[in-house]
Amino acid sequence: MSSRPEKIETFIRIAHGLFQSEKLPDAGRAVATKVFERLQTPSDDGVRHHTRYPAQDWLDTALAPYVDSTSDFGSAARALKALEPDLGWSRRTTGQHGGENWIESHVHGMICGPGGAESRYDLQLGFTVMAPHTRYPDHSHPPEEAYVLLSAGEFRQNDGDWLDPGIGGGIHNVRNNLHAMRAGATPFFAMWCLLV
Repeated sequence: MSSRPEKIETFIRIAHGLFQSEKLPDAGRAVATKVFERLQTPSDDGVRHHTRYPAQDWLDTALAPYVDSTSDFGSAARALKALEPDLGWSRRTTGQHGGENWIESHVHGMICGPGGAESRYDLQLGFTVMAPHTRYPDHSHPPEEAYVLLSAGEFRQNDGDWLDPGIGGGIHNVRNNLHAMRAGATPFFAMWCLLV
């Protein structure tokens, strides 16, 4: 594959800017830099994960504050809405300390990665949407990752305190770092990226 659809290219360009924000930790920006360098080469095996999950219904509400905005967040929201029919969808079903009904109350959208709009296996660029008052379980994984928060919400690493990096801020998870996230009174929306 030598080129990609323009709407995927547009989202990648916008997301790249968001992941380079000074509001992210240096290590998070470093991980993102590696992901976006690799994204310069398109790759797609055509596999799509189109299973529908209940929490997808929260996507429009999560993006609503930005859709008409001229900010980078607005550009990201509009680009994501253009991609919505092509996204891959999944959800986690294991983990400790997840809130009540957390499985039905969250969903992951894959832009670039397994089963995504550009299905590939060397990296992941995606996002998580959670219904209000959802606590995602403690979990860990070998790849380090970076998050950018586009809504109110909090993250927790290991057994530390809950942290609100602010809208446009984010976190960096080192390899195998135990982490979790939770939504407050509004839907949670965060983008993430990692190398596999």
